[in-house]
Amino acid sequence: MAENYLIIGEEDYLVDAKVKELAHKSGGRDDWSLERLSGWIETREKLLDMPMFSGPRVFLLEYDALAQGKPEPKQAGELLACHENVLIIYTRNKLDKRSRLYKEISKNAKLIEVIAPKRHELTKWVVHRGTELGAAKFERGAADNLIFLAGTDMLVLDNELRKLINYSPEISIENVRKLAVRNLQTSIFELVDAVVGGQLAKALGAAEDMLRTGAEVPYVLYMLGRQYRLLFQFLFYRQQGYGSSEIQRLLPNMHPYAFQNLCAQATSLNLKECATSLHTILDADYAYKTGMQQGAGLLQILLIKLAKK
Repeated sequence: MAENYLIIGEEDYLVDAKVKELAHKSGGRDDWSLERLSGWIETREKLLDMPMFSGPRVFLLEYDALAQGKPEPKQAGELLACHENVLIIYTRNKLDKRSRLYKEISKNAKLIEVIAPKRHELTKWVVHRGTELGAAKFERGAADNLIFLAGTDMLVLDNELRKLINYSPEISIENVRKLAVRNLQTSIFELVDAVVGGQLAKALGAAEDMLRTGAEVPYVLYMLGRQYRLLFQFLFYRQQGYGSSEIQRLLPNMHPYAFQNLCAQATSLNLKECATSLHTILDADYAYKTGMQQGAGLLQILLIKLAKK
């Protein structure tokens, strides 16, 4: 009797873990009993043409690979209903649940949605996963620091935990800040920290690191503009007499450490200086889009101007 699963999620780590768990539970423990399918044509051939005397097998199939084969939805549904194996279809992307293919598959498969943990649940997961990997101790705040620096991607966090534990089984804030990989958002914070602090050499180094690790100039300009707009809003509300907790509620939702960072940056400039810097960033963005200036040179000139504000 056919046994089909459809695993949906946008967090790679959780989707991969659930696929592995289901495959193992269903008997897919070796090369013969477990096979990854490439698309619709192979799926149809493998599920319908089974060798004599063999037992049920476990097949893995990415939903996108299936959809690219453009199967007739009704035909796909009939195939899922009549085979005698275990078929695990999975996706790491958001699906169009209105499509005929999705509706046919979901009628003939057990739907499993894996949802990424939110802020506090993610912190608990980091501590739990770290303990599983061999962490002897977590300093208070170390898990939150790791999420702030490396981002919320659980696969990245898992890799960072392994690296930290290999360095020392005691996870401290100092080690996290020294060893953790920075995502682009965190790199922007560090870049703005250097700029508002007048540390030009550090700012230029941070920008160079971002470009070297894959960030594009338009993205860096956009993120710089975004951070300075948040600074402008913070400074404006503060000038109106609002306290930090009130301002935090008025601003877009952000990680607590990101807000603390924003507060610290706001002590180094006033509203007029921030407005001038915003105009300077907009001018640089216009110069890039019109082809007047391009590449790393544009960022270098921009940072020199900002550091002088």
